[in-house]
Amino acid sequence: MKLTDLCIKRPVLSTVLSLIIIALGIVAFEQLQVRQYPQIDYPKVSISTQLEGASPLIIESTITKILEDALSGIEGLKDMKSKSSTGESRITLTFNIERDIDGAVNDVRDKIGRVRQKLPEGVVEPRIKKADADAVAIIHLALHSEQHNIEELADYANRFLESQLESINGVSSIDIYGGGEFEMRIVLDPVKMANFKITPNEIAKAIKSQNIEKPAGNIKTKNEEILVTTKAPLITEVDFSNIILGERNGALLRLRDIGYVELSTVDTKSQVRFNDKPAIAIAITKQSVANPLSIAKTLEKELPKLQRLLPNGMKLEIANDKTIFIDRSIKEVYTTIFEATFLVIIVVLLFLRSYRATLIPLVTIPVSLIGTFFLMQLMGFSLNILTLLALVLAIGMVVDDAIVMLENIYRYIEEGMNPIQAAFKGAKEISFAIIAMTITLAAVYAPITLIPGTTGKLFTEFAMTLAGAVIISGFVALTLSPMMCGRLLKAHNLKLAAEKDDGNLTLKKRFKRLDVKIELWLNKLDDSYGRLLSFFIKSDVKVSVPHTELLHNKETTFKLNGAFLVILVGLLFFGLSIFAYKSLKDEYIPREDQGQLTMRSVPLANNANLDFVDKYVKQAEAVLKDIPEMDKRLSIVQVPGESHSLNLLVPWEKRSRSTKEVAESIRLALYDIVGLNVIAYSSGTSLGSSKSGDSFDLVISSTQDFKALTAKAHKAMSALNKTGFFEPKTVEADISSDAQEYIVTIDREKSAILGIEIDQISSALDTLVGGKPISKFKKESKLFSVRIQVDDDVRQTVEDLANIFIKGSSVGSRGQRKETMVPLSEVISIDKTSSPVEIGHIRGMRAVTISGRLKEGFGLGEVLEKSRDIVEATVGDSSTQVSFSGSSQEFLEESLTMVKMFVLALLFIFMVLAAQYESWRDPWIIILSVPLSLAGAVIFLKIFGQTSNIYSQIGFMTLIGLITKHGILIVDFANALKEEGLSRVDAVIKASRLRLRPIIMTTLAMVLGAVPLAFADGAGMESRRPIGLVIVGGMLIGTMFTLFVLPAVYTFISRKEHKALAEDLSEKAVKKPKK
Repeated sequence: MKLTDLCIKRPVLSTVLSLIIIALGIVAFEQLQVRQYPQIDYPKVSISTQLEGASPLIIESTITKILEDALSGIEGLKDMKSKSSTGESRITLTFNIERDIDGAVNDVRDKIGRVRQKLPEGVVEPRIKKADADAVAIIHLALHSEQHNIEELADYANRFLESQLESINGVSSIDIYGGGEFEMRIVLDPVKMANFKITPNEIAKAIKSQNIEKPAGNIKTKNEEILVTTKAPLITEVDFSNIILGERNGALLRLRDIGYVELSTVDTKSQVRFNDKPAIAIAITKQSVANPLSIAKTLEKELPKLQRLLPNGMKLEIANDKTIFIDRSIKEVYTTIFEATFLVIIVVLLFLRSYRATLIPLVTIPVSLIGTFFLMQLMGFSLNILTLLALVLAIGMVVDDAIVMLENIYRYIEEGMNPIQAAFKGAKEISFAIIAMTITLAAVYAPITLIPGTTGKLFTEFAMTLAGAVIISGFVALTLSPMMCGRLLKAHNLKLAAEKDDGNLTLKKRFKRLDVKIELWLNKLDDSYGRLLSFFIKSDVKVSVPHTELLHNKETTFKLNGAFLVILVGLLFFGLSIFAYKSLKDEYIPREDQGQLTMRSVPLANNANLDFVDKYVKQAEAVLKDIPEMDKRLSIVQVPGESHSLNLLVPWEKRSRSTKEVAESIRLALYDIVGLNVIAYSSGTSLGSSKSGDSFDLVISSTQDFKALTAKAHKAMSALNKTGFFEPKTVEADISSDAQEYIVTIDREKSAILGIEIDQISSALDTLVGGKPISKFKKESKLFSVRIQVDDDVRQTVEDLANIFIKGSSVGSRGQRKETMVPLSEVISIDKTSSPVEIGHIRGMRAVTISGRLKEGFGLGEVLEKSRDIVEATVGDSSTQVSFSGSSQEFLEESLTMVKMFVLALLFIFMVLAAQYESWRDPWIIILSVPLSLAGAVIFLKIFGQTSNIYSQIGFMTLIGLITKHGILIVDFANALKEEGLSRVDAVIKASRLRLRPIIMTTLAMVLGAVPLAFADGAGMESRRPIGLVIVGGMLIGTMFTLFVLPAVYTFISRKEHKALAEDLSEKAVKKPKK
């Protein structure tokens, strides 16, 4: 190549080219964002619509169904889920990942606008927003004190800490749990209200009219403009108690005459404990593009400052931090990079036994890895687990091309050629093979960028990072490496090995003598391999068939070609690996030990109040307290819904049990807790999902009513529990028992006769029973709600509603209407009933999702297939559909995606090789080494008890490119030798012997570079081990078979006379035309 020749002639130029690559990489590294996984904008849109007081059934029929029908035909819609609950409809739309999220939001807004008039009167305008996949709290803080009560803690958190924490760069929102905000509560006496003939609406109107603070305009003078503000604010309990409601019997009627006022807090639906102490929990959620580690570091710096500002006795500390795992797992990968680099240095040094020679391929590592940062920054990538894994694998790959270049040049130096001349000749001879290997390996990853779906998006960064490192290494091997070879390499003094050690040899000569002996041993290894390969390929094996009647009692002898037997052995090994692969447990993402243990508590009764749930959660907390690995415990108890205890374990190196093992150890103790369904599990999540990769989510959809659907769900859960696939008590459905409610029916005729308007009755119930915020008051510069309601003591039972009076009118003796107070019992009837707390839809149909956690030893693919059959046999009919969602659906979709990726990868490699060799046969020879390498990887996964998951699948993809490099080296040299006149058998034997050493060196470099991954420990090891074991097993076993099977295949498939490349053919045809 002209570029290679130029770099050999001009060493400064070749050095500067590499230095430029390093400089660009260093600058780019400072600008790269750090994340756990690549940034993916999941195209999800949520629509929230509220109708206050409406039951789930009314919400479903009047809002959810109308909106679902309008949205069902929207472009790119992949899935649609909805929940109809009391007063609210929530719809979540999931689009194909290629769909532009902003365009999707506009389409949704347009569709809803067209049916807006069909929604019931009083409905709040639907809120449409992009759903943020990263909208999960990354850090929880706990504010606690032994001197201050919960109300004071909550007030301080809301008024001061919330704004301080929101100002941290990258923080999206702050959520506060436990305690409640202040409110001015006006508690009314229904009997006194009736006596004074005053209604809730009149009281609310009086409060609003006398609590004023608003701009009145401005006054303009000649020189200035002055703002005018009208103020009559109500601030204290006394202010509100003295509100004038009217005049009765010549005296002013004040609010204190019909009730009392107290400064209280909003009825809280949650309680928080931190390490068994009452506390306020503060959840910090990051922005989708923010760096979580940066937020954690900033918070660490700001926390001491915030602590100094707290009132005496208050303490603020981190209770739970998910960024610990991200930080530790990234640091583990950095450590792996250094370990892999060290091991690669050792293997190169052992083979080359020269610091000068070792320096040549090792220089490729920093140039390629640092230069890759520049390519990552150009493509908008981040430093994350996947790109760092790519860099770990790249360490073993990037030295390959330099080793091949070095070995070929060194061979000519050993033959006595001048190093500079050897550099020119060796580089010219091997340049094509290096280009072919580089392009082929890079071509493996091209299909990943073309694959739709989550896998394609996630692993594009992995693939392009690895491909970028390989391309840079190829460039370095063609520019810097040959120049360094010409100036650093020296021939071995083989005579030194024959010198006798009489004790007078210097230490330097002793090392050189050892070096030469190793070189001679390697030469013998080359020769031994050549003889063994020649024996296998050229020998014929006689097979005798015993006497049979069919053969007329004559013994028959067959001759089998040795090459055929070698291929047969390879096929048998591949067949064995197929059985091994089928026995592997399959899952989408392996469970990760993230150092977090979550305990989830679900009340068995929907109407359970906070005190009831908290009583049993405390029993579960007592179990957690005894765990020796426990570091911090944060419990958030809430109703309705689930309560969670977020438990941070001590670091990985300080415990012998994984979070999964810890969860197993307390599971039986949690079963004994009554009143709640309590489950403890390791908080490992999958890529871009809030669930672990082996989560089971089965959907039963039906056109029947909700009662029939619920019955089917219970039957399905019972059948699934009997399968033994799932951990105990983890099979559950997103349904719950019906909640009790009172239906108030208004008698319209009586209301009309008594002169009572219907909305007056509704407003009275809403205000006095439910408690309605009707105004605001200011406390220490912050606004809080003013709420009116009747005392809790007079709304304990349905009968208490009879004590609520509303204003009506009656006809007097002279026909005139006079004002009167009417008890509600006169115009309403109350019936007790039950109804669903929440109604779920999936794709427009009523649906129930059954979820569960798989037992150890069961693969997700196997469980999904069998579970579908079991559920369909149990509840299937013409009105019912069975499908999957969540991680289960992703697993099924991505399994097909991976098959496409394999096919495309092989197709790309085949086309690249066919174009490079101008042959349809040679690519087949090279690619036939792939199945043997994959077989070796499968055997290693089976031996070490690993699963088939997305990481091992990516390892398989990487193997395709790695193992074909060996085939390229052998085939390229064999073709060249055929051009020189050798037969194809002799050519492939000689080529294999000459290429043995670089093949072994590159294999060991790749294997040892992946060993730290294969036997990883600590945070994130679950994702590193599969890909490492695939590389180690595939390269070791695949290389061993490739060295024998590929030459055997070559003797059958290759043409007897190789067809040269077009550019060489025209040149050679002049010198030596074919006859």
